[in-house]
Parts: sequence; structure tokens; C-alpha cells
Amino acid sequence: MSKKKIIYIAMGVIAVVLGYLNYFGSDKEVGDIKKIIETVNAVYESDDYRVEAEKEIDYIDEKESKFEKAKATIQGMLLSGDNVFLDKDRNLTLDTNILGISPNGWEIKASELKYNKTTQELISSKPMYAKNEEKGVEVLANKFKTTIAMDNITLEDGVVIKNKLFSILADKANYNNSSKIITLEGNIRLSNGIGEVGDINTLKDVKDIPTKGINKNDKEMSGTFTKVYFNLDERNLYATDGFDLKYDDVGLKGKNIVLNETTQSLKVTNDVKFTYQDYVFDVSYIEKEPNSDIINIYGKIKGGNPIYSVLADKGEYNVNDKKIRIFGNIDITSTKGEKLILDNFIYSSETKEADMYGNKIKYTSPENNLEAEYIHYNTVTKEVTTDKPFDSWNQKGEGLTGTSISYNLGTKDFYSKENITVKNKDYGLTTKNVTYKEETGILTAPESYVIKSNSGDSTVNGNSITYNKKTGELVSPGEIIVDNKGTIIKGHDLVYNNISGLGKIEGPIPFENKADNMSGIAKEIIIKKGDYVDLVGPIKAKKDTTNMEFANARYLYKDELVHVNTPVKFNDPVSSMVGSVSSATYNPKDSVLRGSNFDMKEPDRSAKAQNIVLYNKDKRRLELVGNAYLSSGKDSISAPKIVYYLDTKDAETPTNSVINYDQYTIKSSYAKVNRESGAIFAKKADVKSVDGNEFSANEAKGNTNNVVHFTGNVKGKSKQKEGDVFFTGDKADLYMSKVNDKYQAKKVIVDTKSTFTQLNRKIDSNYLELDLIKKEVYAKKNPVLTIDDGPKGNTLVKADDVTGYIDKELIKLNKNVYVKNVNEKKEETVLTADRGTVTKEMADVYDRVKIVTKESVTTANEGHYDMVNRKIRAKGNVHVDYTGDKSTSTILNDMTSTTKKK
Repeated sequence: MSKKKIIYIAMGVIAVVLGYLNYFGSDKEVGDIKKIIETVNAVYESDDYRVEAEKEIDYIDEKESKFEKAKATIQGMLLSGDNVFLDKDRNLTLDTNILGISPNGWEIKASELKYNKTTQELISSKPMYAKNEEKGVEVLANKFKTTIAMDNITLEDGVVIKNKLFSILADKANYNNSSKIITLEGNIRLSNGIGEVGDINTLKDVKDIPTKGINKNDKEMSGTFTKVYFNLDERNLYATDGFDLKYDDVGLKGKNIVLNETTQSLKVTNDVKFTYQDYVFDVSYIEKEPNSDIINIYGKIKGGNPIYSVLADKGEYNVNDKKIRIFGNIDITSTKGEKLILDNFIYSSETKEADMYGNKIKYTSPENNLEAEYIHYNTVTKEVTTDKPFDSWNQKGEGLTGTSISYNLGTKDFYSKENITVKNKDYGLTTKNVTYKEETGILTAPESYVIKSNSGDSTVNGNSITYNKKTGELVSPGEIIVDNKGTIIKGHDLVYNNISGLGKIEGPIPFENKADNMSGIAKEIIIKKGDYVDLVGPIKAKKDTTNMEFANARYLYKDELVHVNTPVKFNDPVSSMVGSVSSATYNPKDSVLRGSNFDMKEPDRSAKAQNIVLYNKDKRRLELVGNAYLSSGKDSISAPKIVYYLDTKDAETPTNSVINYDQYTIKSSYAKVNRESGAIFAKKADVKSVDGNEFSANEAKGNTNNVVHFTGNVKGKSKQKEGDVFFTGDKADLYMSKVNDKYQAKKVIVDTKSTFTQLNRKIDSNYLELDLIKKEVYAKKNPVLTIDDGPKGNTLVKADDVTGYIDKELIKLNKNVYVKNVNEKKEETVLTADRGTVTKEMADVYDRVKIVTKESVTTANEGHYDMVNRKIRAKGNVHVDYTGDKSTSTILNDMTSTTKKK
């Protein structure tokens, strides 16, 4: 018999005694008496339970018991509470400070718990807490139901599933011990912000559990899910029907996710979106490797915010240092027309700083442009910095370029310790340790600097510079060096106002151009932006060995010319040259000088013209225009325009001109000559020498030191004391020779149809040589000689070649000689022979001589015809055939051979 049964027998005996006493007692004590038995340090055992308590109160009639400070064991489940009530159906109700421990590792805390013997379930309708140390999980709910073995747990109303990494909140959850999976449903949310549960007895609702601040070592995590599975063995959280999760500073959204509590790895797939601040990106999938701080975002990444659209190959987020990085072909565009192309972008949400990298970062907008290798940007201070090469410019051509800068987008202040170039559309200022303050508008550059024009034509060097953007004042004390297209100008103390455009460099101003071999000095320089630059005089300049003096010079931006509006005097002590122009302009771009009223003199050379143009670049030349005159020694050229080529020494006259060269005067419609080489080319040339020789032709080309070729309607004249010589032809070559340091005509050759004339002599031939030194004329190719003696008659001579003499009447004939003389009576005498000579008075022929008159035909070895006296003399084998009645004695006079009368 158990101790409990003995107690019940004793209680029964006591009940009988008490009932008897009550029956036989006094009337005033009669009433209902509740039958209660209290036991201290009680132990209650049955087939289902074992209960130990500090006190047990049994209600006999109700067959119920109450235990205080009790511990119960039910099928291996240990339960304890301040109050335990056992009803008549043997169901247990526990109240206050309830603690339960299951065989499979669950520990329960609750303020109320009921055990239903029939269903063998534990049920709570008040906030409860359960923990499985081995699985590292805690659960909370307002409603709780489980089997006594806790192999199936159902939680409802304010369900919280906690592990070391996060807490999951839901309307309902179920745990299956065999699969070790917790399934959550209804308004599923994830958070790692649920605090300690505290005293479960005072908790009226799980929702009243306080939240706590995130530990600095924890990663904030929150989100919503449609359906979640949590595997306690794998420590994996699965969501398969869509979710929206905030992990630290980034958002993960998709259809599927696997999140591991132990390694904190995760993978998101299907319809994946990645969010950061107000940016939303469509990506392929997201993955965080086990025990890694990096959330990898695989692309292609596409998305942005309402202003910016972003494309990239890949991205990552570091949950430790809170840096997000996107990289690979990054292309960012904005609704404002901005575009940014780069390779790598990194942003830290902790420091609020961004780093941008690229082989060449390119930023463009309607107003500004930037190219760089690296950019660092602080979003809080608005500071942009880089220590790599960069170049920025706006639509006005203004910008900055260099290798180092700190620029504030908010204040517009900037600083650069390294060389930086501040540029606009016209020039760039390069220096280092540049500081600019937008508030004051002052830019200071205490180091040496250089200002370079964008065209590369000019530079300005100085020691330091200060510029006030508000007042426009620029000051550069100390030495100033200006290089304009190789012309070095020096001065000191530059002052300039960018608003008024007025500036000044103090003098004296020495200047020099080594390439042009030019130097000089002026008083000062005055600048008017966009208008002019004045070189204030008196100005002294030197070009090569030529000295120049003028009052001032002005460079005008509108025509880009240097104007000297006052007389320019120049001299060259080496050549004893002096000269002047009344005004001049100079083009620095093409090195062209223009002047008026030009006058230059040297001991043996001079030049004059109403206007001059001097080209010092490429084909260097001097053009004299308007009454142009150029002389060298006794040689000179006069023309409306003369072009003198400085390198080749050619002189060209594109219009009518007169050239006096050595012993000759050359008139032409166009000419190009070189005094040093003797080269000449002329059109419609008319050449006269001092000794009376004249030549004209459509064109003359050659060298006056050697030979000049005349072509087209050639005419010539050589003055001779015996009688001037004339010749004509289609072309002629004039050979020159030097006699006593002077060139003179030596020979003329005409190898086409030509005519030679002297006094009454004329030779027509297809080849003619006129030797002016030997004073010989040689003709061949069917030459014909005509001697016109006026009323006394004329003589016609033919031969294979003819040689005549300018200073003699004698003409030599060679081969196939034919001489015909016609007297005043129109009587003809014809002589033929192999050779002969002709003068004005006599024709002498030799070898196979034949003489024909109207009276006779004479043959002989030798014949002589006196054209004055009309007498014929024949010698050697003379044979005469008479054709008339003339007396034999007259005809045969002086003949020395036999005769025969016909």
C-alpha cells in the first residue's frame, strides 16, 4: 500500500469522526464544512504523474488538488511552478514561474500552462518562452501548444523565433521534431532587434517585449516574408514564396533565399533586386559566402533611383566596413543629362565617402566635363579630392587640370599642392600650392607660374600671382617673362583687371627672337583684353644687323596684327644701309610684314615702293608694290610690282617691267631673274644692250651668264659700224661670254626658219649662226642670200652653206653654189659652181663653173663676174656657147681658153 493510499484511509476515518461530532453537536455549530486536507512536503504519484510540492491541499469532495512550489514529472517532461492544480479529470494547470524541461532539449518558461491528460498536450494562452540550447533557438508566443514529448510545437499570436543571428516574427509557427524544421506563416517579419524576454510572469503580450539598440558588432537585419522554413539542424532559413530583407545598409529582395545562422552565408535567386539607400537594382543573384563579410551582387546590374540610372557588370557590399562597390563597365546617366563612365565605384555608409577608379573616368553634362583616373568624394563635407591626373572643363572652356586637387562642391573652394592648370578658352595658368576661396573670390599662387595660350603661341612666366575674382584684379609682382611665338619679352610687376580688361607690365621691356635674330627694348606694355596689346616706346629694335626705331606698336586681337602707325626708321651699319617706312603691320601667325612708302638705300643697292609686303615664313619673299624699284650696283628693276625671293634671290615682275642688267635693258610683260645665278625668264621680252644689240621674242628663258633661249617671233639687232645686223626667226639661242668682268652677246643661233639682214644683204635659211665676236654669219639648210643694189639691180645667191662677215662685204659660198645677178636693164647673169664668194661688186665661183647670160653659156674651172661693169671672166677649160649676135671679142675678153661659136 502506497503512502498516498494510507493517507486517504486516514482521511476517510477523520471524515466519519467529524461527521458524527457535527451531527451530535449543538445546533448553533451546524453547517456545511468543506473537506480539505493539507500536506507539507507532499509527494503525489499516479500512473501518469509524480508531483513534489512544499504544500499540497486536497479538496476531498471535488477530488481536486492544489500544489504550491511544486515540481511535476510527466512522461519524462519536468514541470515546475509556484502553483499546480490537479482537477478531477487529472488535468494539470500550472501558474506563475513555470519552468518546463523536455527530454529533447526544450526549456519552457511561462506564467500559465495546462496539461491535458486525454490529449497529452501542453497548452498556454498566455505569453510563454521556450529555448533549445543545443539547437541555438528560442521561441515566444502568446499561444502555445505541444505534445508532452515536445516533438510537435504549435505557436500562435505574436510568434517570435530567435537565434544568435536574427529573430523571426510571425502570426503562427510549427515545429516538427523529426524534421527539425520550424515553419512560419502569416505576417512573417525578420529582425535582429528583439531584446531579452525578462520576467515572463509579468508579460501580458509578446508584443510588449522591449526592443534594444543593435550592438555595434551586430549587422542590422529586418524584412518581410510570405513563407519561411527554418531548419534547426542545418541552421538555414528558407524563403521560397518571396521576401524583402534589409541586411545592414542594403536591401535584398527576391523569390528565394537561403540564410545560414552559423556562417551568416546567404543566397538570393529568382527575380532578384538589390537596394541601397534609394537605389534599386535588378541583378541575376546575390550571394554571401560562409564566414565572409562580402555580399556579392552578380549582374549584369541595372537600375538606379528617380534621378540616376546605373549599369554595371558586378557589385559587392562589405557588411564589416559598410562599403558598397560596383565595378566593370559602369555607366551612370541622369535625368539632368549627366553621364558618368568608370570601372570601379566604392562608397562607405560609415564614412560617407566614395572612391571612383577607372582607366579614364569620364563625366559629361550639359555644362561640365571631367576625365580622371581616380576621384575621392566626401558626401558630408562635399569635398572632392584626387592625387591622379585629371582634366575638367565646362562649355565656356573654363576648367582645371592637374594631378592633385581638393575641391569642395558646396563652397566651390579648392586647393592643390601639386602643379595644376587653371584654364579658359584662351589660355591656361599652371602653378602649384594654389588656393581659391569662393567667399572672398581670391585665388593665390605663391609659387612660380606659367600662363600658356591654348594655341601654344605664347607663354607668360612669373614668380607668384594673386587674383580676386570679385574685383577682377590680378597682381604678379617681380619679373615677368613673355614668350610670343619665340619672341621673348621681359618686364616686371604685372597688374591686370579681368573685368575692365586693362593691364600693364612695367619696363624697361627688352625683347628678343633668336630664330628671327631680332631683339629690342621698349618702355612698357599695356594690355586691353580682347582689344589690343601696346608696346609703348620709344622702341628700338634690331633684326639681324638692321636697327629700327619707332614710337610704338599695337597688337589688335580683331585682326591679329601688330600695327606700327608711326614712321619706322631703319639702318644697317654693316651694309651702310638706311631706310624708312611711314607705317607697317605685322602678322605674327604667318610672319608677314606690310608697310607703305618704303625707301631703302645702300652704297651699291637701293629699293623703293609705295607699299611693301614681307613674307618671312615658308616661301620667304619681299613684295614691292606701286612704282617699285630695286637696284644692285648698276643693275636695277622698275615695275608696278616686284617680288624678291629672299632664299633663292630670285626677282619676279608679274607685270610690265624694265630690268637693267649688266650691259642690258630688259623690258617684258613678265620676268623672273636672278642676279647672282644669271637665270632669266621673261615674256614678251625686249632686250637691249649698251653696245646697241637688241633682241625681242614672245619668251626668253635661260642664263645671262651662258645662254638665253628666245622663242616666238624672235627679232634681233646687232649694232655694227659697217651696218647694223638684223635677224628674225621662230626661236633663237643667245650665247653670252664674259669680257672684262662684263657679260656680252657672243653668238646667236637660230635653228629654224630665219632671216639675216645687214644693209642691202639678206640671208634666209633654216639654220643661222651669228658670231658677234668673230663677226661672222653662218647659214645652212637651204640658205638664200639676196643683195639688193637698188636701181642697179640685185643679186640672188644660193648654196648648201653660207658664211658671211659683218665687217666685210665678202660672203663665202660652199657646195651647189647658185648666183643670179639682175642688172638695171633686168638682164640676168647666173653663175653656178661648187664654191665661191660674193661681194657687193664681185661674184667669184670655182669648180664646175657655169655662167649663163642671154647671149651665152660659159663653162670653166673658174669664173668671175663684175656686177658693176657687167664683165665676165672665165679661166681653165673655158667653153662658151653663144646664143646671140654679140661680137666674139667683147664676150671673150680676158678669157684664157679656147672658144667655140655656135
